[in-house]
Amino acid sequence: GQSYFDKPVDENHRRATQLLNATMSYARLILRQYGELGPFGYAIDREGEVARETVDRPRLPRDAERLWKILGEHMTEQVRRGRVKAIAMAVNVTLAEPSAEGFADAVVVEIEQESGSAMDITVPYKVYGGHLKNLIPRRVAVGKPVMEERECRIF
Repeated sequence: GQSYFDKPVDENHRRATQLLNATMSYARLILRQYGELGPFGYAIDREGEVARETVDRPRLPRDAERLWKILGEHMTEQVRRGRVKAIAMAVNVTLAEPSAEGFADAVVVEIEQESGSAMDITVPYKVYGGHLKNLIPRRVAVGKPVMEERECRIF
């Protein structure tokens, strides 16, 4: 798989890299299949396993804003119960201005860890193809990620 960071420097960096790689692999898969992306999340449990977090609800709302809120509540509950060491929540956004590559869309990945480390990583992308009833398969080009450190909101 593609790594979005240089060599990990410490445990926080290693976990952030694991979460970002898992999140972006899933995002690329869904974008290739459907051409669009709803909010989703990943977590690292006590054993160090990275897994996608799914919300136990028979009927999830269609709109991204309500889904994001439900995902946030789910993640907060996982943290409160002490089940996870680190979480990543991802959401699709339209950039206020195009990325350096000229891409208008991005996946924003919010990563938080129980150590207190928190960051938002914006990964610009563009979907090509998917035309003529998908005779031309979709492919996803990913631009250079932009990272911003911030305060934890969930841990």
